[in-house]
Amino acid sequence: MLVKNLALALILLAVGSSATGEILAWNAVTTYTDGTSTGVSPVMYRVFWSTGASLTSLMEIGTASKGTTRKFHVARESMPRGSTIYFTARAIVGGTESANTAPLSWTVPNKHPATPGNFRKQQGEEPK
Repeated sequence: MLVKNLALALILLAVGSSATGEILAWNAVTTYTDGTSTGVSPVMYRVFWSTGASLTSLMEIGTASKGTTRKFHVARESMPRGSTIYFTARAIVGGTESANTAPLSWTVPNKHPATPGNFRKQQGEEPK
């Protein structure tokens, strides 16, 4: 039996802030593709990203785990800033992996310095 495909939704927290990271989330898999229940069998999930919509050269984010969210950091994953990347996930039940989810696209935010604060005209000479 094949594991039912996952539905992924990207939830962005603090967009562009690599300090806090971003989070991917999905619905738990509870059935096989034929509609029968996975029962008490533990379901693990693997999450990947790629620079191509065809999901070639997949890079895994973290390791397989039971949770239905995965936090990631753009810099740690070496995601190319300013580029569109594609996420996918797989469920694993009893050692059998599902097919990939449909690709979820996301544009990796560019990293720019913050603008200067308290910008003003000042009287007198420029400090040395």
